[in-house]
Amino acid sequence: MRTRLVILILLAAAIRLLGLQTQSLWFDEGWSAFAAVQPNLIAAFNADLTNPPLYYVLLNVHAHLLGDSEFSLRLFSLLNSLLTIPLSYQLGKRIAGESEGWYAALLVTLSAQLWWAAQEARMYTLLAVLILIAALAWQRLLTRPTRTAWLALIVAELLLLYAHNTGVVAALWLNVVTLIAWLVRRRADRPHWRGWISSQVLVGLIWLPYFVLRFLNLSEANAAVTSAPHIGFALIFELWLAFLIAPYSILRSEIIGFMFLVYISLIPVMIAALLVIRRHAAWLGLHVLVLTLGLVAALIVLGNDLHGRYLVMIVPLLFTVCGVVIAQLPKRWRVIPVIAFGIPFALSWQLGQDPLYGHDDARGMVQYYADHLTADDTVLAWSYADRYELAYYWDRLSVQARRVTLPEGADLDQVLPLLPTSGDVALNMWYTQRADYRGMLDCVLQHGTLTPPEQFTTYGMTNNLYRSSVPLAPDFAPLNAVFTDNAGTPLVRVDAVGAIPALDAGAALCLPVQITLLAPTAAELKAKLIVQNDFGMEIARADAPFATANQRTSESLAPGDSLSAYPVIRLPYGAPAGTYRLYLRVYNEASNLSGLTPPADQPASGRDLLLGVWDAPTATWTYNDAWSDIVVEGDLHNNAMVTNGDLIRFSVQWNIPPQTLTLRGENWSIQLAPPAARYPTLAWHLVRIPIDANSGPGELTNFRGERLLSFTLEAETRVTEPPDYTVPLHVEFPGVGALIGYKVSAPPYTRDTPPQVTLIWQAGADEISTDYTVFAQLISAEGMVIAQSDHYPGERPTSGWVAGEFVIDVHTLTYNVEPQPGTLYVGLYDASTNTRVRLADGSDAVRLGE
Repeated sequence: MRTRLVILILLAAAIRLLGLQTQSLWFDEGWSAFAAVQPNLIAAFNADLTNPPLYYVLLNVHAHLLGDSEFSLRLFSLLNSLLTIPLSYQLGKRIAGESEGWYAALLVTLSAQLWWAAQEARMYTLLAVLILIAALAWQRLLTRPTRTAWLALIVAELLLLYAHNTGVVAALWLNVVTLIAWLVRRRADRPHWRGWISSQVLVGLIWLPYFVLRFLNLSEANAAVTSAPHIGFALIFELWLAFLIAPYSILRSEIIGFMFLVYISLIPVMIAALLVIRRHAAWLGLHVLVLTLGLVAALIVLGNDLHGRYLVMIVPLLFTVCGVVIAQLPKRWRVIPVIAFGIPFALSWQLGQDPLYGHDDARGMVQYYADHLTADDTVLAWSYADRYELAYYWDRLSVQARRVTLPEGADLDQVLPLLPTSGDVALNMWYTQRADYRGMLDCVLQHGTLTPPEQFTTYGMTNNLYRSSVPLAPDFAPLNAVFTDNAGTPLVRVDAVGAIPALDAGAALCLPVQITLLAPTAAELKAKLIVQNDFGMEIARADAPFATANQRTSESLAPGDSLSAYPVIRLPYGAPAGTYRLYLRVYNEASNLSGLTPPADQPASGRDLLLGVWDAPTATWTYNDAWSDIVVEGDLHNNAMVTNGDLIRFSVQWNIPPQTLTLRGENWSIQLAPPAARYPTLAWHLVRIPIDANSGPGELTNFRGERLLSFTLEAETRVTEPPDYTVPLHVEFPGVGALIGYKVSAPPYTRDTPPQVTLIWQAGADEISTDYTVFAQLISAEGMVIAQSDHYPGERPTSGWVAGEFVIDVHTLTYNVEPQPGTLYVGLYDASTNTRVRLADGSDAVRLGE
């Protein structure tokens, strides 16, 4: 048996040594590397104030003996993982017998989690070793107490508390299972209650200095985007697979591919439920259950996400239980559950070679900095202490640029003094970190630059490189605009927005928005900047979430709290010099996608508040050969369908000298004059198709007559004489036209034969640029919508109306409830903003009758 155990250890060592130094150190390993190179043990002890010091002190000793290479740093974890094999063997042997111990050691050898943890310079394999020692000691105290067992338990528990913050869960685990043992046995002699209480008091006293000085004052490790586990079957399923599969990202990315593993991996569980397990194995199963529940409870309390690395310390206990169960089977059947454990290990090992599931590639990112930055440049990175994984490679890869760490939770006034005033600036963004959720730094660094940042991405992180950025503090202009929700309740007050400077049309505009929350909200509020040209066409937009400096969003804040958003916007490529209107929409994606309602006494377009005008006196654009010579976008495109009288909006992007274009059909043509600006430039067009245009093919051609695109025109017969109607009206809808009459189908009305309302509209003299929707609603005396119909008038957009024409608009109402009497109301609204057209008397609907 000893020979077989040695073979298992050698096999595990070979597998875990393979590719040990291949992957880059990631963020957490950077802390380990930092502690490893400290000049003395005291410095290593204090290297990471967010974690207990035991692992760092041991790693420091290890590194001073064997070096601080990636291989050496991870070798310490690997050696600890190998120790779990003989310890699991001993645990299984003590519980049930030598055969049980052998299968426990075999399963631990095949553990994907222990294999993966062995390839990280972190403390999780050390925790697994200490948990096994504590379990062995506790088991001995349950059966044949000895002083050695008491000493081993005290030392293991104390080392767990000084090895990781989850050591608290381990201490609670030992006390809970001991209490259960006393209750089940109805006596407190195994372990003896006096000895147990004395040992726990001793452990508590030795841990007390750390508890008072460090544990109670732990800094928030980072602002990672996390969420607490949700109790349910899905969590049980995820936990079971997480014990079997590593790295944890495989579980989340390949969950469908691993579905079949559920059935295979549940085999030992089903066997355990059918077999009578030895009493001591049942106690070990209780250890696994209590540890797992304690860990999940701690994550829920702290609001942290579940991750496979936290389960590493429990894996040897679980696999020992499974090994004991397997040994109870007839020998010819034991191979089946062993294979069941081997399959997820083999798949994990294969998929683990894919960089997609590997460590964050800090090494690749630092190599990029070495290749592209000079001594005049600066790299910015957020962290609550330092980005030690970047620092580890900095000198090793001969990076010349300066590295500046920005403190998490710092606001703009604290960050600005740390920013460079010359050279290029590289902003490192680590995906796991929510250090700048508002996009504050990207906004400030882009402001005024003529080119977007150059992006470089490695697995786990992205870098934005800003050329010749000169960060400046934005000037704020007070606003005091209260936005209300759909019920009319004041929700936020916009206190200030960034001043709008005169900027080149090719430059980026950073326009921060500051708000105060006036009422609690369950949704995350966001700011949307919208740019319109002189035709009222939306040509650019940018979004940014509202958050505090420590990245808390609106749904987690209380009334009176202040938040900021940092949208940065660029005009489309080639936008000419001129003036552009800037609007602000405050919205949430859950219930107010079209925006909260701005104050009625301030200029707005629907639910978008006018902030001011962007004056672009110049337009500096660099030729981009990725664009075609001429690009046409908007309502006019290949195979587009248009109608006579339609008002069509489109843009023409010139990447060559602008020319005259011709829009033509069978009996009509319209010439489009070229813009005066030099290329590259962009021209917007608002063109009305002639009312007398015939049906047939149409085209847009250049000055040589060469076709740029083709479209189809389907001519509609315009009604120029008033149609028949029953009830005459003449209600003006300003800027649109008039409702001149209507008729309603005869009763009785049922769900199968609802009312049909025919409205007769006459287009006004003004050109209509908005496509309005007609609503017809049957309203009860209590204000309930009994039945309704919403669609374009005459199934044709209002932007296609021609002055003076009549539009026949038929609405068949659909009942929302059982048919009942009500009052019929009709009106117009802009579906893009959910804003109704107001009548001259201030109302927003016409009452047609009962």
